Amino acid sequence: MIRQANIQDLNSIMKVIQEAQHRMKQSGMTQWQNNYPNSTIIDKDIQEHAVYVYEIDQEIVGTMSVFSFDPVYETIEGTWLNNNTYKVIHRIAISDAYKNQKLAETMIQFVFDHFKIRDIRIDTHPKNSPMISSLIRQGFKMCGIIHVTTDTDSKRYAYHKHI
Repeated sequence: MIRQANIQDLNSIMKVIQEAQHRMKQSGMTQWQNNYPNSTIIDKDIQEHAVYVYEIDQEIVGTMSVFSFDPVYETIEGTWLNNNTYKVIHRIAISDAYKNQKLAETMIQFVFDHFKIRDIRIDTHPKNSPMISSLIRQGFKMCGIIHVTTDTDSKRYAYHKHI
């Protein structure tokens, strides 16, 4: 079940994020290695009603933040598929116990269905091959490169899916 997160979920969300951070570090990625995202950021996202969690047997096994806009996406080295209204998914993570079970794909489909939208934009680190593979498998198109301000290694591949 996917539902909106509340403040009582913060510790469980952070556990999932910390597992993802560890996997990224083990893979040689710099993404999420500089105390990002941290509990302050996730708390703010929860207060803005932007965090959704994936629960299995009352355990949080996945998390994502969903927004209606990201100013970073205004500058892209490339071209988005269109200029339609879109949702942005950030900070998507799956717990170690549930990786490789396509939960991220279920979560992304939830965003299309729940918000009744036709466009999602998402970005990821060039070395995040599990996420890149997942996005391609789901029909996302790589549209170019954006640069984030949360990391010294700022280059991110920008993906867009229109249904």
